[in-house]
Amino acid sequence: MATPTSLLKRPLDLVYFIYFFTHIPVTLAIDFQVFYPPHLVPQALKDALVMYIRDYKDPFMGANPPLFWFMSFMYSELFFQFIFFFIACFGLWKDSLRCRIGLCIYGSHVATTVLASLFEVLLNPAHALTSTERYTLSAFYFPYFIIPVVMVIDSYFKLSALVTKVTGQLKKVD
Repeated sequence: MATPTSLLKRPLDLVYFIYFFTHIPVTLAIDFQVFYPPHLVPQALKDALVMYIRDYKDPFMGANPPLFWFMSFMYSELFFQFIFFFIACFGLWKDSLRCRIGLCIYGSHVATTVLASLFEVLLNPAHALTSTERYTLSAFYFPYFIIPVVMVIDSYFKLSALVTKVTGQLKKVD
């Protein structure tokens, strides 16, 4: 078995690794507060969420009544994305090509959900946001759109090259 190439020699994979690794504590501490019984959430984490909502005027987090389309994204994060954060970190650390399939699926899913959120923030006049607030919040969401898009494209080309190589080898065998 070949020794994996260091993450330091794979700059995009390093970005993806940092992206997933940092998502784990943030998701547990902030995003998943909607699923925890309130008495179990430390006050400091409640305050961090309140500060985020106040400072960035996020109309989704803590919406009352809840926005069910957004809650569907939160459940996707709970049941699919969060588990994949660990798989992706391990796969990227080990330089596993198998991880690329998951990166394509994850990236496609997240880019789609974040794009919907960006459109909502930027274009829905029902949210009482100034232009500056819309752009500030969009700037906060945008990396969570662009990194998954790059992840899909990068992983697609790596998988495509592998498929081309394997099918070329199969043709030689025939």
